[in-house]
Amino acid sequence: MFEKLNKLGYTKVELLIVVVLVGIVAFITINKTSYAFTRDDVSVENDIKNLIEMQAEDYALDHLDLFKDTDTNYITVENLADEGYMYKNDKGLIIDPTNKDKTYNDNKIKLEYNKDKNKVEATLID
Repeated sequence: MFEKLNKLGYTKVELLIVVVLVGIVAFITINKTSYAFTRDDVSVENDIKNLIEMQAEDYALDHLDLFKDTDTNYITVENLADEGYMYKNDKGLIIDPTNKDKTYNDNKIKLEYNKDKNKVEATLID
């Protein structure tokens, strides 16, 4: 009625079930964690634009003489780098990390000065 227990270890069926279960768990774990290391190019590009705009606002507040005749002025990203507000490489380029062929050097930044609040709003123009 009852089979004799295998005293030598596990049966092939038991081993097969364990291997399949471990494989399923490994697949799910690897699949979920592999996305943690992917780079979201859109979010990186937005972070770079925000950094450039923040640096431009700092630059404008340090150079309020830009607004003596007008409340709106334009500068380039290269102006920021030349003044030490942005990093540029050995060739003098500010490179987009998501696309090594794209540079920000010639991009313009619109600076709008609000005299009442003594605040500058910068907008990167693509």
